[in-house]
Amino acid sequence: MSDADAAQPDPRTEMEARGWRVVYKSHDVMAKYNACYNVEYNGDRIAPPAADDLGIPLGEVWVTEFLEPYEKYVLHHELAEIEARADGLGVEAAHERALEADRAAWGDDDPGYQEFVTEINLVPPGRVTALPGCDEELFDAIKRNRPYCDIEELRAVPGVDDDRFDALSDAFWCFDCDL
Repeated sequence: MSDADAAQPDPRTEMEARGWRVVYKSHDVMAKYNACYNVEYNGDRIAPPAADDLGIPLGEVWVTEFLEPYEKYVLHHELAEIEARADGLGVEAAHERALEADRAAWGDDDPGYQEFVTEINLVPPGRVTALPGCDEELFDAIKRNRPYCDIEELRAVPGVDDDRFDALSDAFWCFDCDL
């Protein structure tokens, strides 16, 4: 193992050490959420409302099967979000803190991470708003209409004209849900 590999976070090992199971579920089940958790952390149950919607048992972290190739990034994000929730942050604020932790851990030099954060169902707001003619309002419309199974579905999002679609489809990709 190289020094660089040793420096990389290993969130699966950390989750397993806490007694949490990582469970891959079909995309049909997880498409709206991509990943979700219901865990005990420092004596408190940490779970977003989606965990109850999905029926996730205590001690499990569920991930869509489509994200298995990106496991280290997904689990890193979920672990950072769980820690932020344990610090008292709400779901959205914890998600934002986890995005910051992800950028700090993986940065611009990790090609796998860069691929991961350019999938349209996962892309963080700053990636969309950095594009010409794309603002927070457009990102919110994209987020509201998730999940997508084809990048062409962006054409139906309010505010996505031909120029915006071209910019979005050049910058981002989409899971093929028909796999």
